[in-house]
This record gives sequence, C-alpha cells and structure tokens, in this order.
Amino acid sequence: MNKLYILFILLFAIHNSYSQHTEPVYNVFDFGAIGDGLTNDQPAIQKAVDACRESGGTILLSNGTFLTGQVKLVSNITLFIDSSAIVLGIQSDRETDYPHHLIETIYPNRMKDDCQRRLIYGDRVQNVTITGGGTINGQGDFEPWMHVKELGTEKDRPSILAFVGSENITVSNITLLKPACWTQVYIESDNITIRGITVHTGNLTPNRDGIDIVDCHNVLIEDCLIHSEDDGICFKSGSEYGCKNVIVRRCVIDKLNVPAGNCFKLGTDGLGSFLNFEVSELTLKNALQNSAIVIESMDGALIDNLNFSNCEILNCGQAFFILLANRKRTVPGRKTRIGTISNISFKNIRGENFTQQYPSIITGIKGHNIQNVTFENLEFKLQGGITKNNQTVMEYDGKYPEGSKFGNTNAWGFYVRHTDQVSFINCNISPEKPDAREWLITDNVGELIIK
Repeated sequence: MNKLYILFILLFAIHNSYSQHTEPVYNVFDFGAIGDGLTNDQPAIQKAVDACRESGGTILLSNGTFLTGQVKLVSNITLFIDSSAIVLGIQSDRETDYPHHLIETIYPNRMKDDCQRRLIYGDRVQNVTITGGGTINGQGDFEPWMHVKELGTEKDRPSILAFVGSENITVSNITLLKPACWTQVYIESDNITIRGITVHTGNLTPNRDGIDIVDCHNVLIEDCLIHSEDDGICFKSGSEYGCKNVIVRRCVIDKLNVPAGNCFKLGTDGLGSFLNFEVSELTLKNALQNSAIVIESMDGALIDNLNFSNCEILNCGQAFFILLANRKRTVPGRKTRIGTISNISFKNIRGENFTQQYPSIITGIKGHNIQNVTFENLEFKLQGGITKNNQTVMEYDGKYPEGSKFGNTNAWGFYVRHTDQVSFINCNISPEKPDAREWLITDNVGELIIK
C-alpha cells in the first residue's frame, strides 16, 4: 500500500470525525413543512437550514414527500433525509424556484457558465453531510428541461447537488434520481467524500452525468452504484486549480446502453491538471458505443500518475481511449497550451462482450507524445470479425472527441500513436471472431515493450 494512499485514508478518517459529535436536530415539520408532495415546502426547509447558521445542527426530513425548489446550505450541518422521506425537485422554470447564479471561483474557470441552477446548493460551506437513506428525485423529465440539443442548456437545468468553493463535504447513503442536468457537481472544493450512494439518471436526454468533480483536491468516491445516461463518473478541470489526490473504488457504473457518454472519464474539459489518481475495483458496463475508461487532455491539462487496477469491463464499445490534443480553449489570463499525459498504469483489468469492432486507442500529437503507458495482466475477449485490413486512422479533427469517432482502425486490439513508451506485460488479448487486422498497430512509438 503506497504512502499516498495511506495519507488519503488518514485525511478522510479525520474528516469523518466531524460528524461524530452530538448536534441539535431541527425537524422541518416544526418549521411548517407539510410533506404531502404537493405543497411547496422550500420555505420551511430553508428556515430549518437557516436555524443552523450560528451553531450548526441536523436538519431532519422524515415520514413525508417534500416538494422544494433550491435550498441553500450553511456550514456545520447534516442534512438527514430519512429512508421514510423523499425530496422532490419542483418542476418549474421560475427564477424564484431555481435562481440562476454565476459562481465565483478562485481562478478563472471555464465551467462558471455551466450549472447555474441547483436544487441543493452549498456555496463556500464547510463540514456538510448529506445522508440518511432517503431519496432525492430531481424530476428532470420536465418538458422545458428535455431540449438539451440546444447550445447552452446546461446553465438552465438544475443539478440535484452542487458545491462550490467548499470543504469537508460528505454525501453518503442516499439515492439521487432523475436530474435535469448533471446529477451532482463539486467545483473547486476540497476533502470530498461520496460513499454508498445510488444514482439513476433515467434514460432521458444527454448531459445527465452521475458524478462530476471539477477542480477538486482530496476526493474519495467508494461503494457507489451509478446508472447514468451520460458520463458515469467524470472529472473535469476548468481552471488551474485542477483535480488531484483522488481515490475511486468499489463502484458499479452502468451506462444504460445509450449512445452518449462513457463510464469513467477525465475530461473533456481539461485546462488545469489531473494528478495522483488511484482507481480500483470498478465494474464498468453498458457503454454501448463508447468507452469504459477515457483520459483526455484537450485544453492544456497536465495528467500524471493515474493507476487503474482490478476492474471489470462488460458490454462496452471500447476499453480505453487516451487522447492528447489541442482544442485551443483557455480562460482569461492564460495562453492556450498543449498539455501532457504521462505515467498511466492499467493492471488486472478484465473485459468481455465488447459491442464494437474498434480497438482501444492511445494517441498524442506529433511532437507532443504521451509518455509511459503500462498495461499489465489484461484479460480481454474482444469482438473482432473484420475481414479486410484496409482501415485508416484519423487524426483528431477538433470536434468533440470520442473513441468511436476514430472508426474501426487497422488494429483489432490496440492502436497506439505518438507515444514515447507503451508496455504490455502478461496480457491475454484475443478476438471472439477471426480478424484480418493485427492485434496491435503502433505509429511513432519510441519504445514498445511486450512481455
């Protein structure tokens, strides 16, 4: 067990100790809540939250269905949604229910224009826990929130949970259903624990990710079940703050067999960095045409020291898609740049029942190579079945990147381009159907190691 991993565990143990002391309990019924699922209980819930402003406490929702618009949290509280309670996001486009609010961030952040509406919102709060075994249903199938093909709609559709500039946040033992946009988003926040939650976005329309972590440090995600119409767990960077020191383990990510999104993703927005990730024991499934694991540096992100281990891939189009490219996006005060991807390790990964015939793709830019990618103990049964070895391989074209857009390529297993070193150690990779292509094609690869 490496030292970084041990440090993470100690940090999260200290963080979780905050919730062990006795706190006053504020029952929302005492503040006028009705809990019939028809009456707007937002004023009562907000009054209960505000009662904790000075000394902290627990806000209790139980034995009812609570209809509400945006609730703004304060520090040092537990929002306890009991297993007998359901919180319903009101289906309304009124500013009084979901006010637009442009967030403030430490650094210029490209994500500021997105996610301007929220159901439960923490802005620069500390020591907040959301738990209890209950359910929050965003009711995202509201007709005005279903037209996501129009540009800019993310800012107009409320997420279920949103935290900005916050610290010591725990979300555990809760079910989140039918978000109107990203289910939950954490922006420039530190010490985030997401544990034992269930997410089901429903099969509605795109942009309904399961978990979005944007420029956060010290993140633990474990024992979660994510059914997501779009990206399951997605790390983004819209500023120089970046994402670093991350553990994700023992989660199931189900992409619901829809053509949008991927299971586990870093990017597509990537301006700052993605550093020091330990990802293990994931089940990644049902990414119908896209990828189980995606790593992208499109906007200058520095990506280093990512370790994936002991994962299972089922019924996905592609196992891995790693792309270093230059989309020429930036923020005020920073010149555009080409990022880096280095020291990526995949160990003990099993995959079967792939739905497409294209390989995993690792590709940098000529003159800007990806550095040191290792695959060890892979056990893959790929689809195969292409009878002619006449496929071509596109260079990145500047459009929204997905591995599926590169086509079948001239390899059935792996296509690697513009990479300094790639290693395949003790890998068992075979096609289910005979295939005329090579299992591995390399182009501008400095050192290829196969053992």
